[in-house]
Amino acid sequence: IIRSARKLIPVIGCQVNVNIVQQCGYKKHVPEVLKEMKSRRKKVGPEPLRHRSVWLDWNYDTELYAFANRLGEKWNAETLRKAFIEQSYLEQEEKRRQELGISSEQSSVALTPNTQLSRAGEDQCHRYITSYLAQTLPKVPKECIESVCNYLMSDDVLSHVSKNIGTADLIMCADFPPEKSTLSNVLKALIGGLMEDCGSRQADLFIQDFLLTQLVGKDIFELWEIPYPEQTLASILHEQGREPAEPRLLWEAGRNTLEAGYNVALYSNKKLIGASVGETLEIAQEMASRDALRRMYGLVGNMQNFPFGKIGRQVQLSAPPVLAATASKAA
Repeated sequence: IIRSARKLIPVIGCQVNVNIVQQCGYKKHVPEVLKEMKSRRKKVGPEPLRHRSVWLDWNYDTELYAFANRLGEKWNAETLRKAFIEQSYLEQEEKRRQELGISSEQSSVALTPNTQLSRAGEDQCHRYITSYLAQTLPKVPKECIESVCNYLMSDDVLSHVSKNIGTADLIMCADFPPEKSTLSNVLKALIGGLMEDCGSRQADLFIQDFLLTQLVGKDIFELWEIPYPEQTLASILHEQGREPAEPRLLWEAGRNTLEAGYNVALYSNKKLIGASVGETLEIAQEMASRDALRRMYGLVGNMQNFPFGKIGRQVQLSAPPVLAATASKAA
């Protein structure tokens, strides 16, 4: 029996098949609980927008310290705190204290608003942006530089930059969430405070890193509107002593249809100066004039790239460059 058992053991082992199947699923009560939670959330409504300071782990001094270190800048603690104080916050605080019965002498808040810092930062932004654009775009007229500068100094751009660097939760103001004008004002105050504590050079680098980089991917001709491109082109050619632009039709397709296309090129002194496509001959000629201006101003393709980073630090703006003459006065 023992001898036969030894022979049967390997045979039995080979005939045994073990199947392991992994099963995953929810407990029976989980779907019902989730449905009930979703139903209650719909009844209550969405979560109200609350300031970050309502949470227990809020520490304003720590947040200011973290904000400065995230950006890699060295503001003075008092200057940084002042940059976030809006005039509306002081007025709201004084009004609240008067409603509580505190006398007018004691209701005044011993805080300084960021008005002066904001004004200084705005002046520095205009100064540096204008010099930077005039240095990097030497062929464009003054009107183009002013249009691009106004775009960068608009509340839309400044508030976008200010919000994305994390100022919304730190601003002391009457409105919540902060309006675009408030966000942009705080950003200018931060630049003014940086100029006060670290000098104008550090403030200029801050403007270059956060404001001028908003031009990446932007078309300058979309920011600067030329009302009369054909007359402007004719005036520039006349000033350069060149022959007037001669339009020529290169090809056309779909005449007398809804999808007609015309390709018009402009020549001066038997040289191509611009070409473009349009739905009509008039539109094609106007777009060709814009293309010619784009080439003259050096705004074609990769010629529009701006120096940032290490290369941008090497841009010398000590001597104001001579701006190109404008021809926008052409009728």
